Amino acid sequence: MSWYDNNENWYKPNYTTHADPVQPDVQRQQAKLPGSRAARIVAIVMCMLLLLGGGTYAVLNSDRSISGSDDDESLPKSYMTYFEDYYSAASNTPSSIKLEKVSDRGSLTLQAGSVSAQKLSFNEIFDKCSPSVVGIKSFDGKSSDSYSWGSGIVVSSDGYILTNTHVIDEGKSATVQLSDGSTFDAKLVGADSQSDVAILKIEAAGLTPAVFASSKNIRTGDAVCAIGNPLSPDYSLTMTSGIISATSREVSYNGAVMNLLQTDTSINEGNSGGPLFNDRGQVIGITNMKIVSSFSNIEGIGFAIPSDTLQSIVAALMADGAVYGRSTIGVTVGPISEDIAKHYDIPVGLYVSEVLDNSDAQKQGIKKGDIITKVNGKDAHSTSDIAEEKSKLDIGDTIDFTVWRSGSTFDVTVRIMDSVDIYNAK
Repeated sequence: MSWYDNNENWYKPNYTTHADPVQPDVQRQQAKLPGSRAARIVAIVMCMLLLLGGGTYAVLNSDRSISGSDDDESLPKSYMTYFEDYYSAASNTPSSIKLEKVSDRGSLTLQAGSVSAQKLSFNEIFDKCSPSVVGIKSFDGKSSDSYSWGSGIVVSSDGYILTNTHVIDEGKSATVQLSDGSTFDAKLVGADSQSDVAILKIEAAGLTPAVFASSKNIRTGDAVCAIGNPLSPDYSLTMTSGIISATSREVSYNGAVMNLLQTDTSINEGNSGGPLFNDRGQVIGITNMKIVSSFSNIEGIGFAIPSDTLQSIVAALMADGAVYGRSTIGVTVGPISEDIAKHYDIPVGLYVSEVLDNSDAQKQGIKKGDIITKVNGKDAHSTSDIAEEKSKLDIGDTIDFTVWRSGSTFDVTVRIMDSVDIYNAK
């Protein structure tokens, strides 16, 4: 099920004009939602500048069932209205990367640090590693003062930059600001929406590339720190510290499950794309999201893409310009509890909150608002029911769904696709 908030365009950059210096506003009040308070949790995809009440919200998905409110009279009359509210922010729209591409991707290997490297103080880490941290402005083309803001990591001396895909989403041009304040125009080498990893290239030389460590060696409780650019260029190269809170958290993001590091290190809008360092000054991840709540204070639940994941994604983007071989059905679903099913007189199953364009699911007629009751003949009550059946199949294989719509039930056979054919389709 989706943890969500009822905000539109959660994944799109919130372009804000920065002609005049302004102070960040407090987080805006969230809309009250039906269902239990425990389920009303949202996540912020960071890197967008949050000024004057602006902000960009992301959806994290969980396999928690929806429960009815204590006062059923407060629920909408239509189950579709209820789920539209509950899942409307769970958009899996692929990123729209409009940056000019490099003519030749060239070659790139992330620099590996020594496992026996000496431990450093936070002061030493900042002095050594801050030259490898950059600020990224992604311009929407309206004016030179209209941009979204994020962080990035220098990964080669000749100008390759690693960041999050959502930092540059919808941007028509981008610039990279080095730690010394110099600025360079950036071109796109490659970007992957599902893993939220992008590579940029600037024409520069003599840069200080970051050193990476394998994330497989990380343990819960390890000391870490982040250097990034929260909120605006006014707070560039902010350093925060904490520990690894968990080494493996499954978080659904943009239609795919990401396996992320969890940290209590303070990370905020603008930190996205920036490095998370171990106590040796080696990059173990890229910070990309955090959890907040509309109804209570939640502190210190941030996430980072592990360095081992980055290694594989970077290798694929440099070799092919895209990441091939990941299977997808192209639908986003969330479980329906027995209480809600009884209240609305609908079947228990999986509510379809999104069907991706270019997917075979769309071509076969599955629609937003459908309820999947069976997968390959088995009852479908949890998102894991689909995931389990899908894990047995390869790209090109088919999966069978029994679908309920407006009182009628029918069967649909859907071909499993390579995610590139959906996310990179033009």
